[in-house]
Amino acid sequence: MTLMMSLPHLKLPDDGGVRHPRNTAPAVSQRLCCINQWEIVMKLSQSKAIVEASIDSQVNQSKGRDACRVVPYLVGGAGLGKTSIIQEIAEQRDLDCKIVSLAQYDAGELAGWLVNDGDGMKRLRPDWMPADGEGILFLDELPQAPVSNQNIAAQIVNERRVGDHRLPDGWAIVAAGNRTSDRAGTNSMPTHLRDRLMFLEVEADLDDTVKYYNAKGVAQQVCAFIRFRPEFLHKFERDANACPSPRSWDRVSSILSWGLDAVCQTEAIAGQVGRPAAADFIGFLRVYEAVPDMDQLIANPDSAVLPDDPAVLYAVSSALAYKMSKANAGNVIRYLKRLPQQEFAAFVIKDALARDRDLKNVEAVRQWILSDGKHLIL
Repeated sequence: MTLMMSLPHLKLPDDGGVRHPRNTAPAVSQRLCCINQWEIVMKLSQSKAIVEASIDSQVNQSKGRDACRVVPYLVGGAGLGKTSIIQEIAEQRDLDCKIVSLAQYDAGELAGWLVNDGDGMKRLRPDWMPADGEGILFLDELPQAPVSNQNIAAQIVNERRVGDHRLPDGWAIVAAGNRTSDRAGTNSMPTHLRDRLMFLEVEADLDDTVKYYNAKGVAQQVCAFIRFRPEFLHKFERDANACPSPRSWDRVSSILSWGLDAVCQTEAIAGQVGRPAAADFIGFLRVYEAVPDMDQLIANPDSAVLPDDPAVLYAVSSALAYKMSKANAGNVIRYLKRLPQQEFAAFVIKDALARDRDLKNVEAVRQWILSDGKHLIL
């Protein structure tokens, strides 16, 4: 079993996975044939590491063999943040990011228009193709594109060119799209294109999403709610006009800042995440409004009340993560140590560090991580 157990992020199917033929020793080939029965779970943060490694390799091997230029293809449900993760990579690396939404192009426009050139014709350089510099060419909505555009994408992916026009050496290619099963206007992908891509199936992850929200300043009520009701983080329904996703909750954060009355706010939120999720979220907001004064709680960490309602605990935890600073971190830690469920303390520290990495240098935080927190967040 050494070979199979060394594979990361794999989960055995419910039937126990491997079945060996009666009275025979399990051969390596028999073990390998079972891998496709396992469920592969990949977080966006894990796919990000693979994409970054691919970018480095593509740039270093821009003139190398096709096999040296592995192009990642992120595939997952709508609203996961696939585009955001590529934009984040480009921003962190100070690279240009050219997003080409393949479904929005005419085939002639994507390939470059043919024009008269003396006695013949020539193909103009497409306006989306960079002429120089360094960056990421992001081929988005790949399965939503018509097959004619996907055939053009196959040449871009495999040969880094369209006609005679080549992608500059400093550019890497990444692609993304929604799952065919989601019926998001997808077309069947040609086999030659599939063969040229590295498929990375991604799913929504609670910690990844909250970390991103904290870094972007998303409303703490949203962060607290999806920790309290993680089943509403991403609940795709093909026939619904609106359903919860990391992207739609990000937009709910904007709606909360509009100053709408209760009825209008409820309708606006329902129009973004659907009525079932909106009803739960509106109920949670009422709980959130009943949270104790955070400044008073932080000022009196040894005597402040400890909520026993899980909803209130999630709300308090989110508020503490938002309020935590170098100046008050010691008091926040003292309060967290009193919580009977230390998982909530881990939520606070992780979310606060996602918002401000410098908090890791505060002595009280360091000591908590090395003692109470080492089994919870490390």
